[in-house]
Amino acid sequence: MVNIHHQEPNRNRYESKYYWDELYPMISAAGFTAVEIPFDPYWIFRGGSGVPFTQYCIEVKFETVAKFVAHLKQHGIEKVAGIHFNPTMFMRNENLNFYFGASGYFGGESIRYAARLGCDYVNVTPTPPYGLVQYYHGKNDSWKEEFTSRTIQMLNDFATIARETGITLALRNEYWSVFRDQDFSQILSQLDDSIKLNFDSANLSIAHQNPSEIVRGNQGNIGSVYLTDTAFTDENAVWKTALPEYPQERATQVFKDVGFGKVNLDEFCQTLRQINYEGWAMVSNRQTREPMRALLRSRSLLNLINQK
Repeated sequence: MVNIHHQEPNRNRYESKYYWDELYPMISAAGFTAVEIPFDPYWIFRGGSGVPFTQYCIEVKFETVAKFVAHLKQHGIEKVAGIHFNPTMFMRNENLNFYFGASGYFGGESIRYAARLGCDYVNVTPTPPYGLVQYYHGKNDSWKEEFTSRTIQMLNDFATIARETGITLALRNEYWSVFRDQDFSQILSQLDDSIKLNFDSANLSIAHQNPSEIVRGNQGNIGSVYLTDTAFTDENAVWKTALPEYPQERATQVFKDVGFGKVNLDEFCQTLRQINYEGWAMVSNRQTREPMRALLRSRSLLNLINQK
């Protein structure tokens, strides 16, 4: 919900501990007692900021992970349900060894950090946007084959670490993934059996899929769920561009606060109940203008759904 890379001109306040200390009690006041935290190595290089996105930043401000967890509980947040790791920041040159070296290292660290936080799962973005990878590696006709095989190996390595630490590993389904352009069933057959799937309702809708039908057809392989909303339809293959979350052909917002898009979240939630899903369903407002207002919008929507 708090996207420090692409939100508001005054984002510097997000980098201060006081902002987060104000946000934590607001989360519980809005009726939420668990959170998912991004694991973003960018903040290791930013020094001791107040952003709780790496273990390094936590230890600078709180000394230990245990003290941070206790700090959250004091403000009504009983659990960090999971971590999200996205390796896209390492897709920045033509050296695949750099990308897989950095992604493999920090991905493993994110899983170990999740275990120290007491998380149940780690959601992993399996690939950067298709267009970004093609931009750096499209000169080589065989880039997709090598990139796919090395990604599968990296994910299987993550699965080994996840099993050792008691964490469920789930793959995200961003509509811009490199895997979208391939036979996903073939990719799944090469992945460790312990790897689950994360289903994001907005991303599924943008990719012209029915979120309720998808979770119903994959109910045995759900690792976690995102309740997200959108009014965006990808009619111009935006998913193949380098910045698909910020379409270049027109000024538009891909994601909206839940309840303000066109995704049938009522049906989606009812489907989760019908299949007896007992895992985490995280509310995500990834392009919200005001995180604290988005908390109330989210609670209002969930109250309406729960009344039915």
